Amino acid sequence: MALDEEPTSTATYWPSLAASQAAGTFWRCRCGEMNPGDYDTCHFCQHPQPDLQPSVRAGTVFTPTEDDMEGEYAGVLVASMGEDGDAIALTDAKNRALEALDGYFREVCGQPNLLDDATRPLSDAYFFLDSGYGVFTRRADGGWHLAPAAEDAEGAVPVTWFRHPSGPVPVPYARQGDPQLF
Repeated sequence: MALDEEPTSTATYWPSLAASQAAGTFWRCRCGEMNPGDYDTCHFCQHPQPDLQPSVRAGTVFTPTEDDMEGEYAGVLVASMGEDGDAIALTDAKNRALEALDGYFREVCGQPNLLDDATRPLSDAYFFLDSGYGVFTRRADGGWHLAPAAEDAEGAVPVTWFRHPSGPVPVPYARQGDPQLF
C-alpha cells in the first residue's frame, strides 16, 4: 500500500484488487504482483499491463533497453534469470558486470553481497561469471528469451551471465598450495 493511501477507502489498491479477484478481472505483472483489472500499470513496479504494451511479433530479435531489464546499476543493465539467483549484466567486461550485479543483489535482493555471504570476498564471485554474446528474442507475452550466440550473430549483444554458486569456488580455481592469482 502506498504511504498516501487510506486503508479503509474504496479507492485504494487493496479493495480494488479484492474486487477484481472476486470478479476474475485482475492481472499478474511480470514482477509477480497481482493488480486490479482497471490498473494500466503495475502498482508495485510500474510496468504496463501486458495487453496494453505495443504489440511485438514473437520471435523478433531486439536489443534490450532499461524497460526490458530490471534496472541499471553502475551504468550496466541487469536482470535476474529466474528464482535460483542467476542473473545477467549487459556488458562483456567482467569487472563492470561484477560491480553492477553486486549493486543489484544488494539494493534489490537485500543481500550482503552478490554471493549472499558476507564472509566471502567479492572476488570469489568472479569465478561464477561467464562473458560472451547473446541474442534477445521477444516472446508472445511481451517478455524475452536470451540465447548464447557468436559475436557476429545478427542482433548479438555483449552479456555476462552470473550462475549463482551453491558451494565453494569451483575447481580448478580452488587448488590448495598454489599461488594466488589475485
